[in-house]
Amino acid sequence: MVTLPSPSALVLLLSAMAECRSLTIALHQIAYGLVLIGGFSLGLASVLTSLGLAAVYGQQWLENSLLGSGIIQRLSVVSALATVCIGLGLTTMAMMG
Repeated sequence: MVTLPSPSALVLLLSAMAECRSLTIALHQIAYGLVLIGGFSLGLASVLTSLGLAAVYGQQWLENSLLGSGIIQRLSVVSALATVCIGLGLTTMAMMG
């Protein structure tokens, strides 16, 4: 089961990166900061590229299967509904405290 980090964890990670970047510049370790930022950027780029390729090849695989045409249309509607429900849930939780 894949667990996704919470939005607050992502904010904490980004703020830690910003703090690390400013700290390395303050300590005159610019090369170290650039290596950290470059490593993070390469990792993010590889993950996004992998997800995009998985989506493209997954769609092609579904289109070639016997159930393909109906499933793709249903999946797009289900993913849109899931996105709206998650957004409404997060908004409700944020407004409640």
